[in-house]
Amino acid sequence: MSIVTVDDIAAAIAAKKSYRFIKNITAPKAAGAFQSGWLATGFPPPGTNPPAYTAGSGYTCDRTNTGSLGQLNAAVQNWISKIAASLSQVGTLFLADRLWHCGGMGFAASTYTVTTPGSLPARITDSGQGCELWVEQNVAAGTASGTLTCSYKDCNAATQSGVIAAVVSAPVIGQMQPVPLANHLGVSQLISCTNSATWTSGSFGITILKPIVSIEIPVVGVGRTLDWASLGLPQIPTDACLFFYFLANGTTAPVAIGTIDIIDK
Repeated sequence: MSIVTVDDIAAAIAAKKSYRFIKNITAPKAAGAFQSGWLATGFPPPGTNPPAYTAGSGYTCDRTNTGSLGQLNAAVQNWISKIAASLSQVGTLFLADRLWHCGGMGFAASTYTVTTPGSLPARITDSGQGCELWVEQNVAAGTASGTLTCSYKDCNAATQSGVIAAVVSAPVIGQMQPVPLANHLGVSQLISCTNSATWTSGSFGITILKPIVSIEIPVVGVGRTLDWASLGLPQIPTDACLFFYFLANGTTAPVAIGTIDIIDK
């Protein structure tokens, strides 16, 4: 049975499943930087490094990946009915569906073409509308300069270019940088990435994700709760690989702790 009335929501909440999390996110480089929780210790446990961009397979992610929240699939449809969170640093915690990732793109001024990138997971039925492209540092890197251009296909299968006009120099492990897209049509496939200048060391990866919810924590150590009405009752697709990332307000390593309630209706 689907959700039609508030009574349907109330009935589903009575049978909700709660998932607790605690993530020790690595220290951000600066205020205003995004920091991934994928490799962070805690619970869920840290994920594994993505396959190299030349692997040819294994790029897509689902709920069985180590590092995912690991929620049960729904009998009908999963929805987030509540999220409660507290942080040891002021900032915003994001929950997203991690769809596709690769690593090992080098530091030379060169083009790194993904081997057989494939499609997004089957749970994405809109050809990637609303999906985003992010640089993710699975390892720290050295001094960098120049631009990073990602060639990708949008949800109309048209090839586009997303350009970071000035890459972050010496990004720390876990740092994320959004790739500005050419239009608002999302991402269905990554083709390649090109550095305009050589980094002194390190490598980077690319992650395609779809944001689900965010919760802003304005006071350190004071929890905040958003219910279904505040969240808009976001859907969780079957087999979603749910993970956290963080928008920092400082350089202290944040600890995120909380609970996500999911209903099946």
